[in-house]
Amino acid sequence: MTTTQPMRLNGRYRLDARIGAGGMGEVWRATDELLGRTVAVKTVLPALADDADFARRFLAEARAMAGVHHRGVVAIHDLYHGPEGAFLVMEFVDGEPLSQVLTRYGRLAAPPALHLVGQAADALHAVHGRGIVHRDVKPGNMLVRPDGTLLLTDFGIARRDGATALTATGAVIGTLSYLAPEQVLGNPATPRSDVYALGVVAYECLSGRRPFTAENPFAAAMMRLNQTPPPLGPDVPGPVAALVERALAVEPGDRWASAAAFGTAIAQVAAALRSNAAPASGPVAAEETVVQRRAPLAPTLVEPALAATGASSAEATVLTPRPNAAQPLAPGSAAPGGVTVPPGFRPRDGYYVPVEPMCWGGLVIPGGLGRTPRRIAPDEEHYWETFAAAELPEEAVYLRQEELLGHPAVAAVCTARVLAACSRDPARTNGWELEPWPVQLGRDRWVFHCLASPGTGEWLGSEFT
Repeated sequence: MTTTQPMRLNGRYRLDARIGAGGMGEVWRATDELLGRTVAVKTVLPALADDADFARRFLAEARAMAGVHHRGVVAIHDLYHGPEGAFLVMEFVDGEPLSQVLTRYGRLAAPPALHLVGQAADALHAVHGRGIVHRDVKPGNMLVRPDGTLLLTDFGIARRDGATALTATGAVIGTLSYLAPEQVLGNPATPRSDVYALGVVAYECLSGRRPFTAENPFAAAMMRLNQTPPPLGPDVPGPVAALVERALAVEPGDRWASAAAFGTAIAQVAAALRSNAAPASGPVAAEETVVQRRAPLAPTLVEPALAATGASSAEATVLTPRPNAAQPLAPGSAAPGGVTVPPGFRPRDGYYVPVEPMCWGGLVIPGGLGRTPRRIAPDEEHYWETFAAAELPEEAVYLRQEELLGHPAVAAVCTARVLAACSRDPARTNGWELEPWPVQLGRDRWVFHCLASPGTGEWLGSEFT
């Protein structure tokens, strides 16, 4: 399926753009012309599709995955094996692999890392409940939507209990950097092998690197047979480090008993961090329960002025809030306590206003999900415009979007009164939709933009400054 010409599979699925490729085939963004929806189509290499034994296992595994109905697992829509080859039709996820998120940010603070890894544990719990072991858990097989929800995908080498092995006994299967020690030795993978791989993912999220590195992946894989991972940095809370250390135990029996137990422990530690409580210093004892639902992370804006001043992208997007972050700007003062006015703003009556229009696109897509924003010229169509900004206290950084408006610092600025005060014509902006969006400046400081939109779709021009 390498042609650039539009193709249709089974007279129904139009292949629009190739979005990935691997050892088994390709993944395409496609259109289901019968139902009029966007889907993902995973095609299988012809040599594999023609192999009767592979086709049998491919069908069995697709049927097994089709039986998993969970918000954190990519849904299976259709399967075909016939004269046109073999392909799988799946839910199309408008997001990006976690591997790309880590490439962009380098590393994550504990709260967002726990948020993402906890969702993956929840999804693995559902998969394991169907008797399936994923066997290739890694950031590249986790898709993150713009609203912070995560979906597990790519079960191409998954194994169902009682199924015939895809490889010969003693063969190593999976991505070497994330294999559990027992998989390195060629032994069968179990749910606890997936827990180990998820522990590697968690370590990478928190540190920006994998726990074992060497001159080649095979050497790194062998290191985990008799070595413990290097300790996580001092900025990683002790209870969080204990979660990961237990997941990375060499002996499967020393790890979390299941993805459910790992996920429940993650939820407990995350809740303690949010409440500023002091969790137990040792490993958390989690009961075998279904992982708790987690609130999605609010997408953040990257302050455009930072790029103009030469700040590195890592500095502009690091997610970790630091102690002694700047306090909210006091009403009636310009910049108390040495707090500098953010680039692109000037102080006014206890908050900041843009010195020139700040118009944004890509913040909303159909269905209400947030997207990575981009700055748009006022004479181009856009959805939101910043009318004010203010300092965001550290305790509000990880609030859910619906909770953010209720925080006193936000509620004092993102109001109809301030909107009218900033409008060129208050009558025109009367009744506009308001939305707060967190923005991190460097490593130590957060502000929030107060955005306004007429609520009627994209529009032209600027109503503020």
